[in-house]
Order: sequence, then C-alpha cells, then structure tokens
Amino acid sequence: MKAITRDIYIADEIRYKIEIGEFKPHDKLPSERQFCEIFNCQRATVRLALESLLDEGWIYCVERSGYYVSKPRILETLNVVSSMSGRIESMGKEMHRKVIFLRILESNKKLIKKMGVALGTKLIEFERVRYLDEEAISLETAYFEAEQFPGLLDKDLENNSLFSILEKYYDVKFTHGEQEILVVNANPTESKYLGVEENSPLVLRRGVLYTDDNQYKSYHESVMRMNRFIYADEEC
Repeated sequence: MKAITRDIYIADEIRYKIEIGEFKPHDKLPSERQFCEIFNCQRATVRLALESLLDEGWIYCVERSGYYVSKPRILETLNVVSSMSGRIESMGKEMHRKVIFLRILESNKKLIKKMGVALGTKLIEFERVRYLDEEAISLETAYFEAEQFPGLLDKDLENNSLFSILEKYYDVKFTHGEQEILVVNANPTESKYLGVEENSPLVLRRGVLYTDDNQYKSYHESVMRMNRFIYADEEC
C-alpha cells in the first residue's frame, strides 16, 4: 500500500472542510503561511497540497490575493445515462436553459455515420445553453429522427428536462450509450455562449444514446466548462 504523504493528508483535510461546508464557495482560504502553522509543516508541502486541489478544481487562485474555494461541480457519470437536471436538483440547485435553435434538417455525411441513417433522412436538431447560478455551464446539441418524435419542435425545451419530455410524450427512455470525452479549445460560438475566451480549454462529451431495444437513438454533443464538472466511471 502506498504511504499517504504529508501533502496528500493536507489536501484531504482541506477537501473535507470544503465538502462539509466549513469552507464555502468563494471563501478565501488561509494563506500558505497560516496552513504551515495549522499543519506544522513546510511551505513547500502546503504548496504541493494546494496545487493538487487546483488541478482537481476544488480551489482557484487569484494573483496577489490567494486561494479561494471553487463553486460545487456537477458529477457526470460516464457509463450511466441520466438527466443533468436531476443531478443538479439533487444538489439543491436549480438550472435553467435557453434554446438557441430547434429545427428540421436532412442528415449529412457526418450524421449518417453517427446516427446510422440514410443520407437525407430528416432529423431534429436542437441546441441550447444550460445555466447554473446564472452562469452558462454547457452548450448542448442533440439530434433525433424526426419521424420518431413528431411534435418535438413544439415542446417546451427551455423549462423542461429533455429526458422527461421524451418519457412523458413518447414513452422513450434512453438507457445506454457509447460516449467519449475530449478536451477541446473554445471556438467563437462556444466562447460567445459560455462566456469564455476563445481557445480556452473545454470538455467535449459526445456520443450516441440508445433505448433498451435500440429502436430509438440520439446523437449528442455537449461542450462544458471544465471548472464546473467532475467525471466518474461507473457501471450501469
């Protein structure tokens, strides 16, 4: 078993204080010198602990000011299909959405490969921004076969979870999928809607979702702010 070094112990202690709410979002943390006194250790050890928490997204640094607690991040499970709205509600928070566009288009070469449909098949495409605490956290684009979801363009996708609409009106529930996670640089559109600088690092999650019988599928792409999500690999 690998021994727990002093810097790992300190990082664990600070992380625990954040988790239980002793250190709240945007609270300024004690200085490196103060942490040295608290943990009776060298400044280099404290610095290693803080760098670890920075890399994990628990804290952020303001130049010439110090370290602060980051906002809570949303857990994204890679092998489990679930509604982001539900996960956010479980955190005691509310999310709202803004639909950028919702339209019918014909499948192109990219989409026939992703969706497994013939060239020219009519698809529903929609794009929307998700907000948490008035901050844009993700830009989502999704595609569905128009024939399978008549009337979807008329549904309220700003005030309702997509998954809840599909279950309520179409009796469709996506249960599994093939997904990949990439780090990308923000393009002008993503920069505009997410409020980040162009070429800033973002997380791209994309893939195909299926129902149990594979009769229905959806291709989706979600571009997310790196500081608002944490990812875990879990079995369904």
